[in-house]
Amino acid sequence: MTRAIAIRLLLVVSLLGLGACTNAPPTRPVFADPRFAGEPPIELDVQRIEIVPRFRPSPAPAHVEERPPLALPHVAETWARDRLRAAGTRDVATATITDASVVETALPKDQSLSGTFTRQLDTRYDASVAITVEIRDERGTLLRSATARAQRSATTVEGTTLDERDRILFRLETELMADLDRELERQIRDHFGFFVR
Repeated sequence: MTRAIAIRLLLVVSLLGLGACTNAPPTRPVFADPRFAGEPPIELDVQRIEIVPRFRPSPAPAHVEERPPLALPHVAETWARDRLRAAGTRDVATATITDASVVETALPKDQSLSGTFTRQLDTRYDASVAITVEIRDERGTLLRSATARAQRSATTVEGTTLDERDRILFRLETELMADLDRELERQIRDHFGFFVR
């Protein structure tokens, strides 16, 4: 094989390699499991804390609880594990997740001439989360209860990529859970009295 032919073959192989690299599917962003350990845990005078995932997603097509990069019911359970701490020797606290819904709504389009030249709002996502924290004694008698709900919405525009949508929904979940965290901690500290250490 002559040197000229060898160089040509090397050039062809290199170009094929570059083509293979550019045709590889783009990697999707990875979102870390949100943690809520930035604040001191809410210590309750109970022997254990149970997490009850009572929320069941609706089968309706508009319900898209699995659409965000991290499912909202999972994020709500993570909140309960991170923020509530058992620090006693009797009674039981339960954190019941009653809502962790995400609803997708297609938005109406402006059909006018000016509307055709702008990137219009395309989809709205309405997220809602609710958690009830209760303390019961060994007989099951309710001793204390606190409930909080948070709701937030986000919209996407026409042409939003899947990666962009994931980032928008992740930010929506993060802000939603921050709202719930503030309200539920306030409710617990207001109503649980000596059960809060």
